[in-house]
Amino acid sequence: MFGLIKKYDVHMCSEVKGVITLNGNPVEGVLINRSLKFAHKIEKEDQVITASDGTFNMPEVVVESKIPGDMFSHEVTYQLITAIHGGEEYELWSSKLNGIKERNEYKFKLSSLNADLESTEVNFTFPNYDNPNLEFDASSICRWEHDFEIYEIEDSEDYFKDFR
Repeated sequence: MFGLIKKYDVHMCSEVKGVITLNGNPVEGVLINRSLKFAHKIEKEDQVITASDGTFNMPEVVVESKIPGDMFSHEVTYQLITAIHGGEEYELWSSKLNGIKERNEYKFKLSSLNADLESTEVNFTFPNYDNPNLEFDASSICRWEHDFEIYEIEDSEDYFKDFR
């Protein structure tokens, strides 16, 4: 009962830094959108425009909430960061962050959202240092040299063809 009165600091997103390029050249004026949703209830959105060298930066997002005190709460933040350029939308980051604490694995990825707009969007996994058997996953057009393993989703198989 007392948990519903207490407010908790809920970490929704680490600081975001990155560079947007097109065929290796920095792109100025790209609109970067960040959409965050915690426990299907708290929503935060912000935007920034890339500088002349293609760089952008967004602050960490932490909110106060009573939701973690509710034993029926689903403590997950859905994170979506997109870039809009030339009328096209590109996915820089799409993932879900479980819990209310910052994770170093997410902090590292979000501190280097470097993307070439010519890159294809991929699904990938990255290590969970606290539980190596339970990797994290995300999708992005960004690329990282470390802790970045691309996987494919097979959409061509019709698993329900025998049920029609």
